[in-house]
Amino acid sequence: MKVLMFSTDERILDKDTEVYPRMQKYAGIMELHLIVLSRRKKEPFMEGNLCVYSAVHNNFFIRWLTAFVLAGKLCSEIPFDIVTIQAPDEIGLIGWLRAKKFKIPLQIQIHTDILSPWYKRGSWKERIRFWLALFLIPRANCLRVVSERIKKSVELKFNNRGLRIEVLPIFTDVKKFLSVNPDPKIEERFKNFSFKMISVGRFVDKEKNFSMLLEVMKDFIKVCPQALLVLVGDGPDKNYYISKIKKGGLKNNVIIEPWRENLPSFYKSFDLFLMSSNYEGWGRVVVEAVAAGLPIIMTDVGLAQEFVKDHKNAIITPVNDVKCFIESLTKIYKNTSLRNEIKENNVRFEWKKISQEAYLHSYRDIMERCLIKKT
Repeated sequence: MKVLMFSTDERILDKDTEVYPRMQKYAGIMELHLIVLSRRKKEPFMEGNLCVYSAVHNNFFIRWLTAFVLAGKLCSEIPFDIVTIQAPDEIGLIGWLRAKKFKIPLQIQIHTDILSPWYKRGSWKERIRFWLALFLIPRANCLRVVSERIKKSVELKFNNRGLRIEVLPIFTDVKKFLSVNPDPKIEERFKNFSFKMISVGRFVDKEKNFSMLLEVMKDFIKVCPQALLVLVGDGPDKNYYISKIKKGGLKNNVIIEPWRENLPSFYKSFDLFLMSSNYEGWGRVVVEAVAAGLPIIMTDVGLAQEFVKDHKNAIITPVNDVKCFIESLTKIYKNTSLRNEIKENNVRFEWKKISQEAYLHSYRDIMERCLIKKT
């Protein structure tokens, strides 16, 4: 199967990043041609069944046009079986235009809950992408979504208009989180804190809403003065969070940590995992937290109620409800038996024995079914 895909993740261009090997695995089950919209130049290269091209320019519109022209050239030279786009957005528009021009089946993958009311409130960019999604989704031959939540929102929005939707969550390799032990250096570093919490994700506040956690901490340290919150990640809002920590008097209770290679063992030094997102497609970090045996408090997004259940694996709160989040955090802190019960449920969680190889074949099967004409 010959597949044309588009991406804006420049890490694909570097073979020593974690993203490139993932693309190699996809190329192990298909011939994958990948156009990366990038700000830096990289000559096209091929490795096995993986062919990577970069559409380069500092200006987004010229970069978009370069990718559009390059995609047309490739489609005229290579008999692609399918075009797949990672989101129904401005990059996805290129895929739709080229699939339509060359009469190639189009698959749209939806990794973010773009139909959530919180999504289009993010900024003018999200509002434009929301309207693009409304245009592109019904024009696809099939959809792959990462959660039942997204499937239901799409079906509701388009009133079951015969859309072919398949659910395939994001693969998470949980093995390294199941058996690892805490790092003694981290244990020593945080030994003076009586209650330790962790949250992980990109520092993009309109989506991840880490600023809500900082508001929560202002009240929670009155209940537990020796509480610690560690935010692990990076992104455009990092300096904004640093400023809020300083202004909120939280320097002794909130730490920002960069991405870490030893994240599995790092998780083991904490008492609780927090997710404050306004919207999520799935939420891989929650899967990792369950595998690490951590109790969880999270907003009602992504895999909530599908992978984790309220008061069984996690306490689930309404989106952006600071008061409810504080009440839930105080409750789980004071109620040790509840915390231990949720922790024990996660320690004993029964994992489905799905290998990465099986996942990749499911990924390919979904594409192959997309080629079958509707009857």
